[in-house]
Amino acid sequence: MRLVVLAAVLALAACGGTETVTVTTSETVTESATETITETATVPSAVGLPPAAAETHAALLEAAESGRYAALRPLIPPELSYTFGSEAAGGPIAYWRRVERESGERPIEILARILRMPYTLSAGTYVWPFAFDKQEDELTDYERELLGDLAVYSGAGSGYLGWRAGIEPDGTWRFFIAGD
Repeated sequence: MRLVVLAAVLALAACGGTETVTVTTSETVTESATETITETATVPSAVGLPPAAAETHAALLEAAESGRYAALRPLIPPELSYTFGSEAAGGPIAYWRRVERESGERPIEILARILRMPYTLSAGTYVWPFAFDKQEDELTDYERELLGDLAVYSGAGSGYLGWRAGIEPDGTWRFFIAGD
């Protein structure tokens, strides 16, 4: 562009003109910067957990939120407690599917719900939801709201009997069970 303008100025000068020509050139410089921001989202229900327990919690929550029992399968240890009766043929997943057919409850959705709630530390095990070690009359209105339809108690003096999940400090998924 500068060469074209300069050539035009020289051409005019060569013609013997007495006119003064002022040429203004401008240069545009564009700078771009890319900033990468990495955010680490911490699930409030995992704050304060030992690293191994936090890792198991995150894996269980991700699998449960997928809504697919197959995603839970690799996370199920042989010692997982899932029923107070005898073990179900086919293991925990077969049992949870049977619960769905017979009661309409969706254990995998419940697992995701409770793992999003605060936990309690009971006898060295991290347990979701927080109500696990509370009597019904100890719950605040806010805690009752958090639990919603999961607040299962069998009367005065009983503990929480709804679905609950426990993870050991070493990351072992110990139980996901309901009832007593």
